Amino acid sequence: MLAVCLAIAIPVGRGKFNFDDKFKIAGNFKANSSKNDAENDESGDANNIDGNIGSDSSKDSVSDGKNQDSNSPNGNNDFGSNIKNNETGQNNVGNQNNVGGNSNSGNQNTGGVSGDGSITDFDNTGETIKDNYEVNDADIKIQHINSYSGIFIEDGSDVEVDNVAAIQVKNTSKKALEFAQIQIYNGDKKLVFDVSSLPANSSAIIMEKNKAPLDKSKSITYGGTTGGYTNKLEKDAIIKYQKVDNNGIKVTNKSNKNIPCVRIFYKYKSSEGYYIGGITYTAKINNLKAKESQTIYPSHFDSDGGEIMMIKTYTTAQ
Repeated sequence: MLAVCLAIAIPVGRGKFNFDDKFKIAGNFKANSSKNDAENDESGDANNIDGNIGSDSSKDSVSDGKNQDSNSPNGNNDFGSNIKNNETGQNNVGNQNNVGGNSNSGNQNTGGVSGDGSITDFDNTGETIKDNYEVNDADIKIQHINSYSGIFIEDGSDVEVDNVAAIQVKNTSKKALEFAQIQIYNGDKKLVFDVSSLPANSSAIIMEKNKAPLDKSKSITYGGTTGGYTNKLEKDAIIKYQKVDNNGIKVTNKSNKNIPCVRIFYKYKSSEGYYIGGITYTAKINNLKAKESQTIYPSHFDSDGGEIMMIKTYTTAQ
């Protein structure tokens, strides 16, 4: 079987996913050992993104010169045009886009999320999902659905899994997809897939967020999608960034003022051009002084396959 060898501490291989059998990621997808004194708080995905001050899963402010790799699943909603916080149940909706006209609108969870992490409980439409299935309630296409074995990426845990459901999804919009949750039914069981920071006309392979298996002997049908779009993924103009050797990112404050907090949002992109995982990681620098540069070595960042999606600055330390 052909495979993509996804390695963060070592060079990345140049294989492909095999859609005929299983999605397969081989290798060691693991945290970097920091080259500076950066503190890495590896907690997984960052599906919460916003230009306003947000919060991530760190418990303490990070001192000058340190960064955290975090995914704010337990923090406040940190999206600009946003969806309900899929862990805390808090709403911070600025410009929610549930695109399309799906009559299966589902039930919004106003008091929190269900046990499977659903933002909206969509019923089973009964529509069979085949390759390149175009949904009618968001600007996405489900290109493939299959099983996956290897390192589980979506929560940053890097545990080994076998036969987990996975989909390849394309953002068919002319706008960037800030966040989407896609629900699919495998027989009577609902499968939930989260993706964030997906540029226009780009694809990502996403693993089922609860590590649920795919049973090919049962039907695979569509539920619904909740999604939010933005004209572009923000990169603050006062920050200059550069990927450096040994899986690092050099971050420079071009302004004449100190910046209390900088967050760098990044994903992993395969050599074939699709993103691996719906996950968007974040790294953080507190107190970046005027004209100062710092080099950080975030967990799960790779000099070759790592792609900076957004850079945001904040007026207080996080």
